[in-house]
Amino acid sequence: MNIPFILLQNTTDITSPDSVNYFEVFMTGGIVSYVLVGLSIVLFYFFLERLWVFFKLTRENPKDLLDRIKQLLISRGMESAQDALRKSSSSYSVIIRESLDIMTYINSDQLKERIDEVAQRELTKLERHIGYISLIAGAAPMLGFLGTVTGMITAFSELANQEGATSAKVLASGIYQAMGTTMGGLIVGLFAYIMYNYLITKIHKITGRMNVLIHDFMLMMQQRS
Repeated sequence: MNIPFILLQNTTDITSPDSVNYFEVFMTGGIVSYVLVGLSIVLFYFFLERLWVFFKLTRENPKDLLDRIKQLLISRGMESAQDALRKSSSSYSVIIRESLDIMTYINSDQLKERIDEVAQRELTKLERHIGYISLIAGAAPMLGFLGTVTGMITAFSELANQEGATSAKVLASGIYQAMGTTMGGLIVGLFAYIMYNYLITKIHKITGRMNVLIHDFMLMMQQRS
């Protein structure tokens, strides 16, 4: 069978690329297309949910927060500083508040280690669900390729079962419909890859701010003592 010849003949019957509806082509992938649509919805949900969590837990400026707590410790004492910290749910406030509590019952040589544990617990809150975005980034393209392979099998199966002259239109339409799932999988995977790396970059920046906050807090308490 001369497949290149089949694809070249009767080309005027094949839809012009200018009139291709890519969404309709993508949706011809059947169950694979619906799964990819579901993955894209899950992807955007987790991404927007993480952005909201990041905003809620890291909206304060750690340097300004530490300066404010330092002034409260000097002017009003520990209780006032703790009360001010309890009014905020940010990770920076939690680190300082629990650090002040830890100082009352632990040796100074173990203080840094315990504060790092508090910071790590707050980072875990930020990292939650990001693994799902990474999973989608890897799974979506593979799922798209799977849809393409099954679509190509279907197209060539129909071609093999035809009697007489083979129509180029049947083969070409089957192939471009099969390729639609690859397009969809790559698009979903690309968005997931960008979102994942964006969130990881933000976590790295927040980690750096937490490390600076812990260092400045330790220095402040040493000077205070």
